[in-house]
Amino acid sequence: MSSARYLELARQQKQSEGVLEMASLSRLEQALRELGVDDAKALSAVSVVYQIQGLPPRYFGDTQLPMLSLTLQTNLPLICQRCFAPMPQMLDVQFEFAVCDEPPEALLEDEDVDWLESSAESTFESLVEDELLMALPIAVMHEEECAPLQKTAGEKPNPFAALKNLKLDK
Repeated sequence: MSSARYLELARQQKQSEGVLEMASLSRLEQALRELGVDDAKALSAVSVVYQIQGLPPRYFGDTQLPMLSLTLQTNLPLICQRCFAPMPQMLDVQFEFAVCDEPPEALLEDEDVDWLESSAESTFESLVEDELLMALPIAVMHEEECAPLQKTAGEKPNPFAALKNLKLDK
């Protein structure tokens, strides 16, 4: 799906949905591998359910722009960076985009809406990958399961504790 299709979907407020397999998302696969996911079977089983929907146009300052909503759902086979145990993570994320060539200042100030350049040649797979890559956690760690490891790791005696027992002779 090209960016021209994005503009058409937005203006006609149409919807498109489907499933993308990991084979078409090579950058996401590489990012997961860099996060420690090395199970080829788990990686090949990853799929992304998407829905892209044209929304009513919205004003940003004095400029009215066509809008799109993108919803992504996937289950990623992440690995905890603390205990190295599998830590599957369900992602269900939604994004809103204004479709335009040059974003108005009011759009750039809106933290809830991003923009898609209507004249750029971009594939739908690259848009999905970009958004999933930004949604990946920075540090993948269990909150509770491996907490004992966190408490014991790196515990060292205070190097100044021995100094309190020293007496200065004057």
